[in-house]
Amino acid sequence: MKKTNAGPSHDGLKNTRGRDRAFTLTDLLVVIVTLAILAALILPALARSGDNNARTVCSNNLRQLGTALNMYLTDAQDYLPWPNWGCDGAAPAGWLYHPDPNTPNNLGTGNLANDAANWATGRVANLKTGVYWQYLQNPDVFICPVFAANVVGSSLWEQMNVKLTGYVMNGAVCFFPGADGAQGNLYGYRTARASQVWSPLCIINWEPDPTLAFSFNDGACYPNTVEGPGMVLHVTGANVLAVGGSTRFMTFADFISEINHPLRNNNTMGKGLLWWNPMRPDGHTASE
Repeated sequence: MKKTNAGPSHDGLKNTRGRDRAFTLTDLLVVIVTLAILAALILPALARSGDNNARTVCSNNLRQLGTALNMYLTDAQDYLPWPNWGCDGAAPAGWLYHPDPNTPNNLGTGNLANDAANWATGRVANLKTGVYWQYLQNPDVFICPVFAANVVGSSLWEQMNVKLTGYVMNGAVCFFPGADGAQGNLYGYRTARASQVWSPLCIINWEPDPTLAFSFNDGACYPNTVEGPGMVLHVTGANVLAVGGSTRFMTFADFISEINHPLRNNNTMGKGLLWWNPMRPDGHTASE
């Protein structure tokens, strides 16, 4: 008689495997917790990656503005462009727009540049009145992609006088006129020569805080803690452009350090990279 080894039945194997594969509540909780941990690790990294991409585009925008500045300096005998300081209609065309109320401008009400629905086309008519347009005929270069995506068309944007850009120019270009209550003609609408700026690393353009609509009351700002480089669009800092054409990302710590310690030229108190007004030894104004 042939001897056989019966072993476990087919049904027994099936039942055993079924018990081995059971997905318990504990297993489910482990999976959920694991996914939560992975999300906590990955999502911030993805957010940083997205912001890094936006920073790159923004930095490239400023680099192109620096190229336009360099070409303008060549044509203007080294004089920096009017920074659109104040809303004085008698002022010359600035880097961004011409304030003459008889030309298409972005400071009036009811025109295309103030209408979010016509933003894509209305801003061009206004930018064409500025001195940079002849060198840089691309309206998207004048605005950070984060600003365009989150600010344009918002209630904050509606409060801004200037709706052409997410960048501003340093008022040091025209010696901060108006600090004593006067308008931009305090110095006869003069601007500094690039050769008067003590360092090519001095900052001429930056991204201010878009939640402070007054930063966009015109095309220029003070480089102080209110109107200076903002920490909103890129979370930890802002992109800035130097007079010499270089760009960099200025962190909040860098900004505060530069504001509080403008020590240059053999470590004596003097002009800094933000406060570099050629009219004053300390680069500031009488009141700032």
